[in-house]
Amino acid sequence: MGLASRLGFRGRLIAAMISLVALVSLVIVALLMVYLFEDEKSRALEQLAIGERLTNEVIDRRTDLELSRLSVVVQDFGFRSAIASRDPATIDSALENHSGRVGADFALLLDSQGEPLASTLQRSFPAITQEQLTRSRRNGFTRSLRAIDGRGYEILIIPIEAPGLRAWLVTGFAMDQSLAEVIARLSGTSVIFRARSGQSDSLSSFAATTSIDDKLEQELAGASDNAKFIESAGYFTRIINLGESDPAAVQAVLLISRDATLQNYYRRSVEIALLVTAILIFAILLALVIARNLGRPVLQLASYARAIGEGTTPEAPAIRAGGELTQLRNALRDMLSGLREREAQIRYAATHDDVTGLKNRNALMQEAAELFDNRGRATLVGIRLNDLSDINDTLGLEFGDKVLIGIAKRLQQELQDARILARTGGGEFLALIPSLPPETGDQRVRALHEVIESPLQVDQTPFPLRVTIVTMELPEDAADTDALRRRLNLTFEQAEAHPEAFTRYKPGQDESHLRELKLVTDLHAAILHNGLHMNYQPKLNSQTGELVQVEALVRWIHPELGFISPEEFIFLAEQSGQIHDLTAHILQRVASDARRWYEQGVDAGVAINLSAMDLTWPALTRHIAETFHGWHHGLERVTLEVTESALMEDPEEAMATLNQLRELGVTLSVDDFGTGYSSLSQLRKLPVQELKIDKSFVLKLDSEPQDQLIVRSTIDMAHGLGLKVVAEGIENLEAWQLLQHWGCNLGQGFYLSRPVAPEDLPETARSLATRKGELSQPNPEYSE
Repeated sequence: MGLASRLGFRGRLIAAMISLVALVSLVIVALLMVYLFEDEKSRALEQLAIGERLTNEVIDRRTDLELSRLSVVVQDFGFRSAIASRDPATIDSALENHSGRVGADFALLLDSQGEPLASTLQRSFPAITQEQLTRSRRNGFTRSLRAIDGRGYEILIIPIEAPGLRAWLVTGFAMDQSLAEVIARLSGTSVIFRARSGQSDSLSSFAATTSIDDKLEQELAGASDNAKFIESAGYFTRIINLGESDPAAVQAVLLISRDATLQNYYRRSVEIALLVTAILIFAILLALVIARNLGRPVLQLASYARAIGEGTTPEAPAIRAGGELTQLRNALRDMLSGLREREAQIRYAATHDDVTGLKNRNALMQEAAELFDNRGRATLVGIRLNDLSDINDTLGLEFGDKVLIGIAKRLQQELQDARILARTGGGEFLALIPSLPPETGDQRVRALHEVIESPLQVDQTPFPLRVTIVTMELPEDAADTDALRRRLNLTFEQAEAHPEAFTRYKPGQDESHLRELKLVTDLHAAILHNGLHMNYQPKLNSQTGELVQVEALVRWIHPELGFISPEEFIFLAEQSGQIHDLTAHILQRVASDARRWYEQGVDAGVAINLSAMDLTWPALTRHIAETFHGWHHGLERVTLEVTESALMEDPEEAMATLNQLRELGVTLSVDDFGTGYSSLSQLRKLPVQELKIDKSFVLKLDSEPQDQLIVRSTIDMAHGLGLKVVAEGIENLEAWQLLQHWGCNLGQGFYLSRPVAPEDLPETARSLATRKGELSQPNPEYSE
């Protein structure tokens, strides 16, 4: 048993209220904490931004002050005189005195070529480029920031010009502690100056207004050159690149300590925690009071509802609280009454037909299942009204219902000993009657057939009926409900195809149906996984004996059922809606095989048979165009064969499709000509270029004068209409020579070549080439 069940309603109510209050409190606390953190960060960012502006402004003003002092120095007559004297001691003394006056940390004096004349440094100073000197002379000064010995300096270069004298004064002002303190006082942040040491990427701090712990030093050292802002546990930090070099030789680091803010944050957290605790205590007390007042009547109503759910009819509890709980009690009581009524209606509707009042399919199948379970015996009688759909369409549904009610009454009267009588849908009725000997049972079913088909009085008018009756012996003909339904439908189908007084189920009838279902299912897999095989039968030019074309013939060797005839699986493909997938698959295979033959030196067109349903496929033309796009021949070498019967099923749709294919450029052929029902006038209108004489007229052409007459006249007629003629079924040399003499264009048959696999066609083509002389010579005795 779960925790919720052990707590009970009152416990769950208390837990729910406390959980809700706790959840709301935690959300509020979380939002407040996030707000405090974000507020702290935003204020720090604002103060650091102000500090950045102040840092740049203080440094710029210091630079202006330094330049004004230096301008006085370079204009000083004594300083110029010392330089003009060229005496090193005098120059050194003047340089040291004047650099001290302006507060420079070091100074250098360069001659007109940029070479040092004097220096206050104890070490060599990095070289001053001519570009810097030129810019200094042009602008009056140059300013740069450099790192020297791990410290940052502001370097100012000022030209010294006088008659006969030209030199440059280079001074360095350290980015020292005093400058950092000025910026810190103005911005309210701590300031650190850092300089890049030599050619390495390490940075050293050399001026600070606050002590730096090791962790902060590591964070600063690990920061990338592009880092502008660092947020750590102890500080908010902004890094300012000073100067124009990239990366900057000198940086200013502004720091704001988070200690005071964190202390304030922790204090607010304690205050909020105390507030949440007080709210939770109040919520617990309130939940206890509410649970005590609501718990008992709710538990009573729960017990009442549980009893209703168990199917009993309990007494409604007395609720003294009134209000919503009383309304709930009354609603449960009304629901109980409604449930009892609806259960009765549902039970009746689940097992009865709403039109006739008889039992329905569910009830009959339940009865049949009990019969099978108890090893009982019975005869199943099925009655199906043949014209119910027409009756409903012409006379109306109300009239159709009256017919069904009349039939139901007749069945109830005639089958009073039935174990169950049911209307199982539409115009179908089923009854389980006691099993009788064959002769007695047949007589009773025939009598039932006569009674039901006798005119029925509907609205004072006799109405004739036509019904189909079938019978099955249970359990001999079906041992379970699934077999019963399947075999009953098959028996009805057989009865409709062979009308009799009644039709008895014959064992084994459903095997063919199951075979068809299996073939339909496996055909889909065969199409997807190349389970079909293609064979090709050559067509030869009757005058030259040359291989002109091959007809594609699809074959299927089922892994369990063996060879499946094309007529069977193509029919099933049409019935199951897979014919378009099959046709697309064949087109793709044929195009692929033809391209491979061409690469092997076989120059042959292809002929492909189309189904009647293919002529109603809107995507047929597009699919053929895409499949044979970029083919090695023109599309006239692709022949599509269509039977006469396919053309006659839907002449208008077929004509539209044929016209589209003709515009595409393929060759169209009428297959099996002579076995259909097309007239010459219809043939004349068809956009075809070829007739294919059915093999039934060619197989015995050498010995049947009547077939000779038909074939010869057909060839003449086709040529008169401008059509080529193909004869199939050529079994011997005599038939081939007759067709040659009559001018038949192409021929195919076992005498010329049997169908071969695609990989064997090149060898067959070579074999036919060796027989070319034999096959191209008509028999002289047939010449006129």
